[in-house]
Amino acid sequence: MEKPFKFNEDVGGLFINVLIAYVTILFTLGIGTPWAICRLERWKADNTTIEGRKIKFTGEGSDLLGKFIIGYILTLITLGIYGFWFANTLQKFMIENTEFVD
Repeated sequence: MEKPFKFNEDVGGLFINVLIAYVTILFTLGIGTPWAICRLERWKADNTTIEGRKIKFTGEGSDLLGKFIIGYILTLITLGIYGFWFANTLQKFMIENTEFVD
């Protein structure tokens, strides 16, 4: 029986995308983090199939920027307590912006 989830182990692609994400975050002093997150999520979706169907990530860093700034500030103000809600907000963004390719 075939497993419902399949992941293509593209290590070279992961290395390039992680390197670009780190450089983006470094050169923008953290402002580019939402774009880096979206880039890595897009790579993950491009290398995943669910029950033989390809998925794609449609989120953009500009859509995530406001949520990221608010989440970061609230996490700092609450000394990390809001971080749990922030993690859920990020996960919700990723799931809501992932869809099947028809």
